[in-house]
Amino acid sequence: MRKKIAALLCAVMCVAAFTGCSTTELGYLQMSADLLNQMEVCEASGKVNIDLDVDAMKEYVTDISKAAGYTDEMIDESLEGLEDFQGKKSVVLDYAIKMDMNNLDYYLDMDVTYGGKKYDMGDMYYALKDGVYVSGTTIWGAYQLFADMAKADDTSYILDENFAKELKAALDQSKYIKVMSMDELGLTDEEVAKIAPEGGFGDLYASVMDFYKNAFAGFTTNMVSEVSGGYKIQADGKAVAQLLVDLLDYVGNNPDTVLAATTTYMMDVMKVMNSSQEDMDAFKAEMDAAKENTASIKATTDSMKLMLQQAISSPAVSKVLNSLAYEETITKAGVGYNAKGTFAITNGSKSVLKVTSTGNVKAGSGKVVVPATSISSDDFDAKMTALNEKYNPVAGVTVLWGWEGNSEAMLTMDRAEDSFFGSSTDADVTEFVEKDGRVYLPLRVICEALGETVEWNNAEKTAYIVRADGKTAMKGIVQDGKSYISVRDFEKLGYTVDYQTVDDLKQVTVAKK
Repeated sequence: MRKKIAALLCAVMCVAAFTGCSTTELGYLQMSADLLNQMEVCEASGKVNIDLDVDAMKEYVTDISKAAGYTDEMIDESLEGLEDFQGKKSVVLDYAIKMDMNNLDYYLDMDVTYGGKKYDMGDMYYALKDGVYVSGTTIWGAYQLFADMAKADDTSYILDENFAKELKAALDQSKYIKVMSMDELGLTDEEVAKIAPEGGFGDLYASVMDFYKNAFAGFTTNMVSEVSGGYKIQADGKAVAQLLVDLLDYVGNNPDTVLAATTTYMMDVMKVMNSSQEDMDAFKAEMDAAKENTASIKATTDSMKLMLQQAISSPAVSKVLNSLAYEETITKAGVGYNAKGTFAITNGSKSVLKVTSTGNVKAGSGKVVVPATSISSDDFDAKMTALNEKYNPVAGVTVLWGWEGNSEAMLTMDRAEDSFFGSSTDADVTEFVEKDGRVYLPLRVICEALGETVEWNNAEKTAYIVRADGKTAMKGIVQDGKSYISVRDFEKLGYTVDYQTVDDLKQVTVAKK
């Protein structure tokens, strides 16, 4: 139970980040609450500019790694594959969002500009009761961006015109893909209804304000200042780290105050979410029990504070914190709000990363309407898998086995290059048989991975690999009703078969020449 309370108090601290109870901070919080109260449905639009100096980023990573005690070899490994990625890069994101705050439904439309070219990234939906949807246009836009970035490697299958045509055709047939439903997250309709209660969350906004006033009276972050028409939040990495230390110290020294305010607030939350009286009573009982042993809370927060202070003082973490800076200004504009912000990473006098954003929020109308038709993620994955197998087939299979008392082997399928929809390797677990010095793998598993067509002659108890130029008999055995094929026999088909010992385990690789 103590761990539960400690975890809850940590969550409270995270919620309290950048907020305190000075007049200015409470004014900023009230403005945020007013925004939510006034806009059951709101529309936001804006622009985000991302500027990255790749060379400065590599130098930054190197400096931090050295401060952390990494060797030159370890640093080189961390930067491996970035040799051709250099110079200054700029990305611009233009977005439009519609949010139904009561039902927790969201719509996002976005464009990306990179290298002077604009990419239509389509639209996406998140609807609490319906699920998550991504448009085919989103995937096509991502592909175009990826392909343009990969043009230096003109051997990549990604740049194959036929691949692009087939991908586009598949996406045109799949206007929307339902990526996830609440059922897949294990949420029942009743649980979803509790998350988004009828009537929305308006009753909780006042509770949030009361929570801050009661839990953190006298605590200030010194990060919020008043500007004309609104407020500014300004902090650097060191200040944010110190804020967490101060919050731990505050909670440890004021556990009764924080526990009482948290109990009141959470009871309000549970009422809005239609929690049972039994659950509410159980939660209150736990909080009341925690109040009887505030010494353990003090000990926990002191221990966490010490660990955090030690981490902050380490050379690598200190260097990272010194490199970070954040600023955001939110001002009222008529019946809406404007926002602009900057996040920056610097390394000495060099700018590594700078993210600037401008946007506005105003009241909207209507509801977020999810797509009426879509295909399932499984159906879409099947289409993409077929494309991958055609243009980026498995070039080799590696089998690793020999764990004591384990009759299974790790099977890794290696492709020529990383897939547009995944990595260059696929891993699986399979059974194997070792007999008379030979390794036998399940017939269908190994052959299908390599793209070979298998024919089993039951009368002869022999497996054949069928190709356009004929059939090749493969040495095999039948065990427990399953057919296994000799790995060494793949040499007959022109594959290389390489055996090795790896950390006392046995490994064989079957690869196309």
